[in-house]
This record gives sequence, structure tokens and C-alpha cells, in this order.
Amino acid sequence: MNKIFYISKVIILFLIISTETSCQKTSLLPKDDFYPRWLKSGEYHTDQTSGITFLGLNEFKDKVFLLADDIGTIHRLTISKDTIFNFVKLIFSNEVEEFLSPLSKRDFEEIFFDKYTGSVYLSIEGNRPNPKRYAGIYKLTFNDFSPYSDTIIAIEKLDVQPETNFLKYIENNIGFEGAAADEKYFYFGLEGFQKNNRFADSTILYVVDKKTLLIQKEINTKDLGIATICGLYSDKNNSLWGVDRNRQTIFHLEFDQNISVINRRFLGFISRIPNYPEISYIAAIESITMDNNGYLYLVDDPWKQVYIPMDYILLKLDEETINNFKNYIPVIYRYQLTK
Repeated sequence: MNKIFYISKVIILFLIISTETSCQKTSLLPKDDFYPRWLKSGEYHTDQTSGITFLGLNEFKDKVFLLADDIGTIHRLTISKDTIFNFVKLIFSNEVEEFLSPLSKRDFEEIFFDKYTGSVYLSIEGNRPNPKRYAGIYKLTFNDFSPYSDTIIAIEKLDVQPETNFLKYIENNIGFEGAAADEKYFYFGLEGFQKNNRFADSTILYVVDKKTLLIQKEINTKDLGIATICGLYSDKNNSLWGVDRNRQTIFHLEFDQNISVINRRFLGFISRIPNYPEISYIAAIESITMDNNGYLYLVDDPWKQVYIPMDYILLKLDEETINNFKNYIPVIYRYQLTK
């Protein structure tokens, strides 16, 4: 890739993500001594990872996560001693395979664990010829009803109502890239509004009653300074963390009992190449979760058109790092937050 071509890609990216309303960044996310890292272990790696959720600790006190790839794969990731990764590719039962078979693309986006009910949910993005038919949120049932199981035995679409409101802005490859739950509500975030391959300066956050599946509130994010929602996580009631990919920020919203935003906080994100903290690259952060120790995790879903750095940067990198980029292996970040 020549320098002029790469710079033109950067300019295009800047034009896509820039908006008139500036984001209120209070600080940058702090650096971590062990992260970022490649989402791989030996020859095994994830591919186009769009979702991450923290499940809890296993019997060895290792941290356990689920990852969703937008090519239709779900992995279990176990992290021990901060940096040792172990992956298991989850199996779909015949019934689940049959359920998914009509999809033109198994476009898995967000995956989230509801710690209040023990259930796991998956957001699937719609694609042509009928994106609204399959776009939505799906409940996953695991073998032995354990999210630590290797097999998913059932999948069921949530009937969020009014459906016309919920699916109003769904388009090809535009769906709910953010999804989370607290004790009472689901939070579903539309990736954004797009026209002529340009994103608008805002999107919609849907707040849904978990028991009735009725939409309680639709929040336009324009006045909040949020352009896109590409990942959501709720650490406690009335508290929501999210990823604004196009503004390269992490946002934290707090709500009152009327689901009105009473506080907001923004943290700036800067990409770093694993093992090269002084070198940045073009990242597309699309998922967020938090573990039991308050560490925040983000995953980069590689934007293939601009993911590989330009040649003069590649010359500074070791062969394994170059191959990781050329194989579009996702990157995971970790941050210790001071709330």
C-alpha cells in the first residue's frame, strides 16, 4: 500500500467520522501494562469480532468471556494471569443451524450476558434482500442451561413492541450494534443513521421493559454528543457504558427513575499496536464489557479497507505483528477505570 493511497483512506475515514457537534471528552482512557493484545492463541484466532461479554470466573478463578464474530461464530475466551488466552469455538445444535440457515449472512454483532437472569442474548444484523426480517435481538439457550457450556441448543427472537418503531431505522448492514441489560430494562442501540455511506451525527437508544418487551423510551443521542452506538454494557441499574466508534470515545450515561439522562461522561480512545505502544493505527472499536474487578474491555472489529498500516509503519514492526495485521486478527484492549 503506497503512502498517498493510505493517506487518502485516512482522509476518507476522517470525513466519515467527523461531525459538527464536538464530543465532551473529560479524559483519555488510561494505558494498561499488558494490553492491547491480539485475539489469538497459537494458530487460533477470532475473525471480525463485533461483540464481547463477561460471564464471570471459572473454578480456577480465570475470567470467562463470550465473543461474537460477524461472520457467524461465537467463541468462549478464558483469560488467566492477565495475558494467557484460551479459546473454544461454540457448537450450534441442528435446531439452531436450521433456524439460522435462511439468513443471507450470519451477521452477529453484539452479545451480552444478563447477570440478573443468567441469560445470554445476541444481536443479529439484517442484510439484503430483506434486512428487517431477521434483524433483532435473540435469546440463546445453552446445553444444561449454562452459558459456560460448549453448545447452544436453542435460539429465539425477542418480540420487542411496537415492532414498527423498533425496526423503523433498520437497513442493510445497519442494526443494533449495542445491547445490554440492567435489572429492569434492556438497552438497544442503533448503530446509526446512514445516507450515501455517510453517518449522521446521532442515533437512537431504545429502552425496553424486560418483562413486557415494550419500548419505554426512544432517546435521540444528538443532544448527548453521541454519533454512533457500537457496543453497550450496564454495570448496574440506571448506568450504561457504550462505544461511539465514529467519535473514538467511550461514553457513560446515568439515568433517573424516568429514564432521563442525568449525567454523562466521555473518555477518549487512542489505538495502539500490540507491543508497540508508541504507534497507532486505524481502529474500529465495536464492543465493550467490564469484568468483576472493574476492568473495561474493548474489541476492535478490523475495518479491512484501512486496517493494515502503511508501508513505512510496517517496516517498524516484527514479522508476526505484520502477519497479524494482514490476517485481520482483532485486537482487545483493557483499561482500569477510576469511577
